[in-house]
Amino acid sequence: MATRFYIGAKTLRGDIASYGKRFDLLEVLSGEPGVGVPSLATLRRWRKAVPPHFAFSVIGSPGLAALKPGEALEQGRAHAKAFADVLMARCVLLSTPASVTPSAVWRDRLARVAEGFHRDVTSLVWEPHGVWEVDDAAVLARKLGIVLAVDAARDPVPAGPVAYTRLRALGETRSFGASSLERVVQAIGSRRDAFVVLETDGALAECKLLRRIAQEPDAADAKVGGARVVRPRSPLVKIRDDEQE
Repeated sequence: MATRFYIGAKTLRGDIASYGKRFDLLEVLSGEPGVGVPSLATLRRWRKAVPPHFAFSVIGSPGLAALKPGEALEQGRAHAKAFADVLMARCVLLSTPASVTPSAVWRDRLARVAEGFHRDVTSLVWEPHGVWEVDDAAVLARKLGIVLAVDAARDPVPAGPVAYTRLRALGETRSFGASSLERVVQAIGSRRDAFVVLETDGALAECKLLRRIAQEPDAADAKVGGARVVRPRSPLVKIRDDEQE
């Protein structure tokens, strides 16, 4: 099965129409309109300005991601749902802070928040921070029926029809070359959808390269639910993004 890749940069670069010609995924922070948070009217314009296949991922507000019962959580949930409806988002992302630990109370709170989202079309994605081990988080995500976001260049990609990965510029890694992106594609394997966020300065060039690699015959050599994980070991090749706006 050919995996459908949705690839985006860390943030919107230029106007949405131009961005939509280069990428096909954008993360949008939800919440009260303000700095970094667009209004619903802006979201409607964005949805109309990009092709139908373009995917939006709605990031839950800090109040929602904190998972603490209360007004901030309920408002965050309402905003996330409203943003997802207007954008016809493919994903809603909960990026939980380090204060959300593997203890029983936080697992229960995550489960209750997850129950409040319909996942028939929109995938609920969880991106934990702090002391979580990838394997432990993957077990919990599978139990809750949600998608665990990982860095596919460094961590195992959990089994399932949907993969969500954030390729980070960490340490000496400032860009991803062909060999590294090939390993990412192999780690993702054959799935229904793969959402890839490139956080490097050369995201445009890397997007083109990743898309070309993913379209090559036999690029993904694993079946759904059994993606083979290959950890990158070779030095990374720097790519210049001369076309970047």
